[in-house]
Amino acid sequence: MKVLIVEDDAGIRGMMEKTVQRAGYETLSAPDGAQGLKLFKEFQPELVFSDINMPIMTGLEMLEKIRNIDANSLFIIISTLDSPEFILQALRLKANDYLVKPALGKKLIELLDKYAAIIAGRTKAREVLGMIYSMTLGMKIGIDLGLVSKIVDRLMLETEQVIAPDDRIGVHLGLFEMLTNSIEHGSLEISYEEKSAAMESETQTWKSFLQERYLNPLYASREVDLEYQLSEDRCEWLITDQGPGFDWQSIPDPANPENLLASHGRGVMLATLQFDEITYIGKGNQVRLVKKLS
Repeated sequence: MKVLIVEDDAGIRGMMEKTVQRAGYETLSAPDGAQGLKLFKEFQPELVFSDINMPIMTGLEMLEKIRNIDANSLFIIISTLDSPEFILQALRLKANDYLVKPALGKKLIELLDKYAAIIAGRTKAREVLGMIYSMTLGMKIGIDLGLVSKIVDRLMLETEQVIAPDDRIGVHLGLFEMLTNSIEHGSLEISYEEKSAAMESETQTWKSFLQERYLNPLYASREVDLEYQLSEDRCEWLITDQGPGFDWQSIPDPANPENLLASHGRGVMLATLQFDEITYIGKGNQVRLVKKLS
């Protein structure tokens, strides 16, 4: 995976470069948006990390220009705790995620691993023999989070020719977040507090914590049911997990910039921005996602 870092603070830029290199990824960096845009065209990275406030060309200006060139690259904005409104503005310009200064270390590694898996699982191209305008698909999915990237890639192949190119990467990531959430917090019943403790623990890793849940007889046989329907005006996904449900009305409103700094519900909030409709049904263990087609 190729990673481009655009950051005007030399110390932060150097730290991020070393972290990305230690993780085994190819990387280049730039001190401003103008040089970042030039490197983007030459380097053709799959993943971009960019600060917002930079000289010559801001991160938001660079993001707009990059999206005119490439709709499929992943773009992660870097901001500060006192500028959540810039994060929301970047997400509306089709940034895919965000990092908050100064706490970049563990979160940077977490995002690198997450998006490397998504990129590795993506199918580059498939021969299109005709225009499919109607389809119904049902899937039973086990509780292995390691399979989510491949499952979402399979689902996205069924949307070829119908979802606009500018929207495809956003829908891909939105499905990834919602399916991960259904397995992780639904069928496996992992609370945000339990996940945070496992991620930050020095004695028990997140992987070992997951393995314990996979082997627990209470959760081992559970599945997630996924139904996909394509019609002339929409793509619709219905995801049902076998967990106890949750208070879906407590999900932070992604339209409020302050909620982007909340510790809970980040993935669901990001996903909410990618669909035209999200409806939770019953006790919250069933969610319907709708993307309208132009």
